[in-house]
Amino acid sequence: MRARIAIVMMSALAALTFPPSAPALDVSGVHFPDRARVMPDAPELVLNGAGERTIFFFKIYAIGLYLPRPAHSLTEVASMTGPKRILQVMRRDITSRQLTDYLAKRVNDPAQASEMAVLKARMGELERIIESVGSIAQDGTISMDWVPSKGTVIRVNGEVRGNPIPGEEFYQTLLRIWLSDRAKSLALRDQLLGRPPS
Repeated sequence: MRARIAIVMMSALAALTFPPSAPALDVSGVHFPDRARVMPDAPELVLNGAGERTIFFFKIYAIGLYLPRPAHSLTEVASMTGPKRILQVMRRDITSRQLTDYLAKRVNDPAQASEMAVLKARMGELERIIESVGSIAQDGTISMDWVPSKGTVIRVNGEVRGNPIPGEEFYQTLLRIWLSDRAKSLALRDQLLGRPPS
């Protein structure tokens, strides 16, 4: 009897200690594992959702969002402490200039002019990091990781590029590109947030 109680208590403790694991997802042939780590000694993140960005029926990239625990709104994601990961897998060859132009257009929000002015220098650093790569081939990856002790860490094909970009507000701005009500694809936003299409 005591052994059975101990097993039940250990199972309950494990459920509280480890976040529930979302199932791994395959998006048009791109596999997103159910868990990831931004650093070897960092806690495991769970896959919150994944989807694909298309423009005029052309597949551009698949993207997955990894968080400490599941969340279903931008507010939940933004207020969550701990590391986070945005992982993009290119579905076609893309130049770094095309990618940085896309990010810049999404970040430059006229409704947040004062905030954009503060973030301009940090966005410039992100552009320099990505442009140093030259191009990213089909199936190549770029991850934007929030590491609390460092900042935003950029990896291209798994390799760290440049120095961490400081300031959590910068990472929050990146999250809004895909997760806000002003996102270019609301269907993709809902997929990343793991909720039914709006």
